[in-house]
Amino acid sequence: MTAWQTGVREGTEPGGRSLNLLVNSSNPRRRLPVGQHAAAVLDTLRGAQTRTETVPLKSALGRVLAADQVATLPVPPSTDVDETAQPRDLVLERGTRLRARHLAAAAAAGLATLPVARRPRVRVVVTGDEVVAPGAPPRPGSVPDSDGPYVSGAVIRAGAKVAGLTRCPDDAEALTHVLDTAAADLVVVTGGISAPGRDAVRDVLEARGCELVDVVMHPEAPQGCGLWDGTPVVALPGDPTGVVVSFAVFVRPAIEALLGQTPRPPRWGVAAHRWHSPAGRRQYLPVVVTHDPDGRRFVWPASEYGSSAHPVACLAVADALAVVPEEQDEVLEGDVLPLLDLP
Repeated sequence: MTAWQTGVREGTEPGGRSLNLLVNSSNPRRRLPVGQHAAAVLDTLRGAQTRTETVPLKSALGRVLAADQVATLPVPPSTDVDETAQPRDLVLERGTRLRARHLAAAAAAGLATLPVARRPRVRVVVTGDEVVAPGAPPRPGSVPDSDGPYVSGAVIRAGAKVAGLTRCPDDAEALTHVLDTAAADLVVVTGGISAPGRDAVRDVLEARGCELVDVVMHPEAPQGCGLWDGTPVVALPGDPTGVVVSFAVFVRPAIEALLGQTPRPPRWGVAAHRWHSPAGRRQYLPVVVTHDPDGRRFVWPASEYGSSAHPVACLAVADALAVVPEEQDEVLEGDVLPLLDLP
């Protein structure tokens, strides 16, 4: 049983031992630190790794290298081989998305095949009766879908494929059908996870053992993860800025894990002036990044409202998310902060 599956439901496994499968939705939603929920998301991927195979070089283009490493083989001296290459030198690292130049390096090292995996397929599901496709005629109370284009583009930039984008109404039967037919390695759902008994996504996911939690972060919003018939599902808030932040913190690392890539190290930036950060929550603030003549990286809030609001339009000019620790309630000019890249 995974860390996010709590509560009790009557049931047994083949050996007769009782199983705790479902969350009791009458319990208050738990509050988790960012790191604990991130670990739960990654835990959903265990046992759901993309199938790997060994293929000829000509079939490897566009796939992901699945071996821990590919080293050169002892080859006879030749003008076609880089003179600086030595037997056992590392040529390709696990998680490399193979391009033509990588195939050339493998061939020069004497390899005829490579162990590869296909790029993971991610199904994007945007929920809400009010959501309409971009450019569609507006109707009373409608909202253009910005989550779908963002998540789809971010999935591609992360190295995965979009297995489909579905806009689903707030209807449990419709959402269940979408998830049953997802045909993906990972499903990302946005919206509909706030209130039990009122939000269809929350009710449907909890009925399959996924827990919705409050993560101690800002922008603050519920998050969720779990398995749907063996397929990992990550649930994000519907607010556009919350989607951007949650994708960077939870979904992109999940895609990198499916690709076999190691987590990317953060960049660092110097605060150009002071701003407020909510006490007790880890803040992710959209910022603009500039450089001075010495190459130092400086950051400013991307919104004129500072940390109090994040209009979706500010995301178009933001270069990164500045991360402010939970124990810090004010950022001072000159503070050095880690940065998460935006796609």
